[in-house]
Amino acid sequence: MRKYKLDNRTLALLKAQVSLTETFNHHLRADTQREVLAFRLNVERRKIDTHFTVELGSERHTLTLTNSKKMHLKLADFIEEIVNGPTTLADPSSLPHADRRYGVFGTEHKQQVFDLVQTGGALSLDMGFEQPINLAIHRSKTRTGITTIMSIGVRKPRTKCFTVYGSDVEIYSMVAESITHLAAVATPAAHAA
Repeated sequence: MRKYKLDNRTLALLKAQVSLTETFNHHLRADTQREVLAFRLNVERRKIDTHFTVELGSERHTLTLTNSKKMHLKLADFIEEIVNGPTTLADPSSLPHADRRYGVFGTEHKQQVFDLVQTGGALSLDMGFEQPINLAIHRSKTRTGITTIMSIGVRKPRTKCFTVYGSDVEIYSMVAESITHLAAVATPAAHAA
């Protein structure tokens, strides 16, 4: 298990800072306790690649990456590996930032949602976020429509509620589109393409 992690705010800052030539100060935070570890990041941006120097106490680590959209995520993985050591594939929470995928609405999810549209009920969809997307559908037998409530998050949940009418296929397409929109809004800014 990783002890120190970069939070979403720092990842968003890194996304902007990798395209500048400057020195920045950041913090890594521990999961379990309120420990904070400060580090300095020196960025030297060039046409083809970018050179990074991470200073952590008296240690200096360097990395050169080819300029790309996901470069900040590779840098985040590098910084976390410096502090926590190499990642292990046995721990699912140690998936590198560059390999994480958010909002994946796969075939299995699509089938579960279609079944839910036909019968009604509740479902939690794990789409790669810290919290699942909770979906509840009320199906009325007297009308060809549903009422849907979906949300993601606990402290500040993002919620959608609507009623739609039509065939099961039409209703499913509207619910699936709404799930995709909710997932796009919930994707951390640092990971959005």
